[in-house]
Amino acid sequence: GTFPSHKNKRNIFYESLLERDIYLLLEFNDEVISYEEQPFKIYYQRAKSTYRYTPDVLVHYRPKLNKLPCVFEIKMSDEIKEKKVFFEEKFNQIEKYINVNDLEFKMITELDIDEVYLENAMFLYRFRELNSPNVTKTILEKIKLFSEISVIDFLERFSTNKFEQMEILPYIWQLIFLKRISVDMYNKITNKSFIKAL
Repeated sequence: GTFPSHKNKRNIFYESLLERDIYLLLEFNDEVISYEEQPFKIYYQRAKSTYRYTPDVLVHYRPKLNKLPCVFEIKMSDEIKEKKVFFEEKFNQIEKYINVNDLEFKMITELDIDEVYLENAMFLYRFRELNSPNVTKTILEKIKLFSEISVIDFLERFSTNKFEQMEILPYIWQLIFLKRISVDMYNKITNKSFIKAL
């Protein structure tokens, strides 16, 4: 399938739901500036035959961090166990390539994912494309009046009109995605979650 990447301003192709989930988490990683799927191909010889290997993702970090780009290999943990010898051979080829090309390498499985964080990311990502500068400006101005406040209490302070509350709620979620408002991503986000301005 394809994943609509906010950071890359294009659709990113994925070959598994785990890859899609990792792309989503990369969107929420402040250190990551961009990433690209199946970035290059490596050809290697074995038993007089030529084989091709294509890594899953190449991640680029913000320049000020001075971090090398990193090749992410995304696999289910059971698959790695079942095909241990097969993957060891491929990873040896990656190691040679990254050493020559100043890259890092990271293996990622479903065990590296916090399920609550992922669920929250999926929820917030739906609101990324909202566009009403006046609404977001007003929300940010009002939320700065509180050191911390629950979403439901903020809505009540914002307006006693339930329809107005329903109109601004999606923009609160968008501002959390845009890192203008903070929330605890490791607890399920609800209207009772506490938020504050950044």
